[in-house]
Order: sequence, then C-alpha cells, then structure tokens
Amino acid sequence: MALSDSDKLDFLPRRWLAVASTRGLALADQAIVSGTSFLTTVMIARWAFPKELGIYAMAISLLVSWVAVQETLVLLPYTVHRHHSQASPTEQAGSYLALSGLFSILGIVIFLLTALGLSIAGAPHGLVAAVLILAAAVPFASLREFGRRFAFAHLRVLPSLALVLATSALQLTGLAWLGHAGRLSAATACAAIGVASAVPSIAWLYHSRGNFASQQGQLRNTISQSWRFGKWLLATRIAESLRTQAAFWLLALVIGTAATGAYAASLSIVSFVNPIIMGLFNILLPQASLAFAEGGCNRLRRETIRDALMLGAAMVLFCLLVAIGGEWAMQLVFHGPHYEGQGHTLLALALALLASALGMPAASALATMERSHAIFWASLIAMVVTVVPAALLIMNWGLVGAAYGLLAGNVAGTLVRWAAFLYLVQQADPEAALNAVADVANPTPTVNG
Repeated sequence: MALSDSDKLDFLPRRWLAVASTRGLALADQAIVSGTSFLTTVMIARWAFPKELGIYAMAISLLVSWVAVQETLVLLPYTVHRHHSQASPTEQAGSYLALSGLFSILGIVIFLLTALGLSIAGAPHGLVAAVLILAAAVPFASLREFGRRFAFAHLRVLPSLALVLATSALQLTGLAWLGHAGRLSAATACAAIGVASAVPSIAWLYHSRGNFASQQGQLRNTISQSWRFGKWLLATRIAESLRTQAAFWLLALVIGTAATGAYAASLSIVSFVNPIIMGLFNILLPQASLAFAEGGCNRLRRETIRDALMLGAAMVLFCLLVAIGGEWAMQLVFHGPHYEGQGHTLLALALALLASALGMPAASALATMERSHAIFWASLIAMVVTVVPAALLIMNWGLVGAAYGLLAGNVAGTLVRWAAFLYLVQQADPEAALNAVADVANPTPTVNG
C-alpha cells in the first residue's frame, strides 16, 4: 500500500526520531563506559604511585585486547549473520553464547600463561599479580561485553545501558573504598573491575535466558561460520592491539613506567570524546548490515559517507577544544611533574583520534560486505607506519613522539580503508557510484524496530 504525501511527511520525522533515540542511548551508554575508565585512571593516579598507573595501563590493555578478540570471532559475526541464519533466533543466539563461553575458558589459560611468562622474564611483581587477577576476571568481562553487543546487534540499547550502569557503579564504589583505605594499586584495581563485572553480567544472563536456546550440532556450524568471517578481523584486531599498545611498552622500555603512566593520563584526557566515537561506532555495524541487506551498495555507501561526515565534524570541534584547553584540563585533573607540559602530546593524540574516527564507517561497511581481508591489510599498513616511526621518535621526543607515531598510523589506515571501500562499491555498482554526493545530500534514515 502506497503512502500519501502527508503520510510520508509524518513518517520521515518519526524515523528520524527513532534514529536519534537509538544513537542518543548509544552515546549515553558509551559515555558511562568512557567516564568509568577515565575516573578509574584518575583514582589510581591520585591514590597510588605513578608506576602503579603505568602497570595498570599495561595490564588492562591485555584484557581490552582479549575482549576485542572475542568481538571479532563471536560478536561481529553474530551481528552480520543474524539476518541470514537458517536456525531460529534463539538457537543462533544460544550457539554464539556457548562460543563466547569457550573463549572465556581459553582466555583464562592465556592469561595464566602470560603471568607465568612475565614472572620468568623478571617483570615487576605488581604486573604479574595484576595479570593473575585478570585471569579470574576474564569470564565476567567477556560475559558483560557479550550482553552489551547482543543488545546493540538488535539495536535495543536500553539493556546495555542498564548493564554498564550497574557495572560502573560497583567498580567506582570499590575503587573509592580501596583508595580511602590506602589499598589501591594496579592489582587491587583489577580485582575491583572483576567483581564489578561479575555481579551485573550474571544477573543479565539470568534475566535474558529466554533469548537463548541450544540445538545439537549448531555450535559446530557457528564455530565454522564465525571463523570464516572473523579470521581476518581477528588478524586485524591483533595488528590494531599491537599498534595501539606499542607506545605503552616502548615508553616503559625506553623511558620508564612513569612515562607510561603520563602517556596513559594524556590518553584519558583526549578520551573525553570516546562517548561520541565509540557510542556511534557501536551501532555503525548493525545499521550498516541492515542498510546493505535492504538497499544494497548504493544505500550502504550513502549512509557510510554520511556517518563519516558526522564523526569528522564532531572530531574537528573536539581537536579545537584540545588545542585551546587540553593542557589546562590535564593540570586540573592530574597533579605532579609527570603530568605537566603535555599540551603538544594531547593535540597530537586528538588528531590521531580524528583520523581513526574518519575510518570507522568505512571499516564497518567493509565488514558488512564481508571484505574483512581489506580491513586487515589496512591495519597491517597502519601498524608498520605506527610502530617503526614511534620507536625512533620516542627516543628523541618522548611522549610527543609516541603520539605522532599513532597519528601517522591512523592516517595511513583510514586512507587505505576508504580506498578499498569505494573501489569495491564501484566494482559492485558502477552506475550508482556516480550519484554518491547527491545521495548524501538527501539522506533517508533507517532503524530496526
């Protein structure tokens, strides 16, 4: 049944409101996650020695990297393939939940082996203790992230928002108690994160148990499907983890863990913008998958360009704010000589985030088109462009050199992703590629109910 002109005029605003509501909740969700991470960094910086912040940054980077592996081999494949599964929705969801559980067991083993290796290598005792504690926290952190991404995959953000609210409240309360008691360290902070993840994630699983069912043989099919789709994304995550975390380890080796702590503090300042970047990124892939399924390459390209313009505009404004008041914000939040005079570092890191944000929509579109190998090659190029210059620049410029190395890699990766995406779209739909600019000028919002 065709809609009348008046119905269309009424329908479009309602769809815009639905899109705005979904994105607004996603921004709120990420604001809580980023705010909790920032406050955790501040608490450790104020209530512990600078080296404890450096140790915490290195330890938590391992947990973040492991959760990223789970995302590439479990959560992203579920997001893309849920529109095309032959199994029932509950059976498909149940098999992916079981796969996430297997990854948690593997994570425990890997973290225990990592702690053993660090101990043999003579790493600081605090780092070994923090990694051992995170081995126990891996299953709960993985389950928490599964709950969040499951909600995003269905474009229902409220369950994720409730989950992160509960986790953040418990985490910050635990850290505050440890700080006032004089017991806050990298190891005890990791323990607080583990406990804070455990309680809400178990409660979420019990409340959502009706969304999951098991079917004999489905797990094997899920593993095969996820590996075919996610192996390139896994390689991408490994390259990205090595690239983004290289600065922490290079600074610790060349200058010391106190420099690593100062770099982590600088990152926490520019991470004020994470609610915008990651909040929108969390729904880019689900919306791109829906757009590609319903409108093909033409609609996918239109929405991808529009998302890049939106992210770019927000990030340019943020870079201007960092240039004007970044160093003042650093001095306001952190105290001590290790955190002074970092205005140049902050601006370079903000520009690096701008470059990264511009490449996110293209990466989501490539994943939707199941061209994940292109994302990997872009990340591999970015890793080389980041690590090699950073190793040289850190020796001469210290923290500023690490920031410029990250900026160079982000620019390279973004350029390669967009070149690959636009080439593949043009190959798939040459005639529609001529109308890209006109499509962006007259967009039609979409949302999954």
